[in-house]
Amino acid sequence: MTLLTADHHAVRDLFEGYRTTTDPELRRQLVDRMTVAVVRHSVTEEVHLYPTVRKALPNGDRIADEEIEELTEAERILSDLNAVDPRDRRFDPLVRELMDVVSMHIRGEEDLVFPELRERLTPEERMALGLRVGEAAAAVQGVPPVSPEGPGPGRTLAARVREQLTGRTR
Repeated sequence: MTLLTADHHAVRDLFEGYRTTTDPELRRQLVDRMTVAVVRHSVTEEVHLYPTVRKALPNGDRIADEEIEELTEAERILSDLNAVDPRDRRFDPLVRELMDVVSMHIRGEEDLVFPELRERLTPEERMALGLRVGEAAAAVQGVPPVSPEGPGPGRTLAARVREQLTGRTR
């Protein structure tokens, strides 16, 4: 859970960078970085965290489904942002909506899910989960960056990152 929390901090840093600049090109770059970070994080959690949540927590299916729903919403917003110029009046409200959805997701995990997992999993189970997440993070680091101008008309950056990581789209 330490690596997932580090991902949360990295995304918060990107949000703060966005808040502190008005340069449209830098804002686009930051949103592209948010896209890659959020999708990579989503894939890691879908594959490793949520199966554990489903098994280990009471109401684990409901909790996992809610968390996945939040991440799906974040990816939808990121896909919408992909088609909007940073100078467009719709861009900033979409980024604020993204920040709200992702912040809610982060709070839910850090305040509820992670503490409950720490309480319910044995030290060995926590270590095994951490190793799986760490291996996934290492594998993801080996994935070359996806260019926003990548191939495929109509394919958003979020869709291309997900496909590159999983071999499939949502």
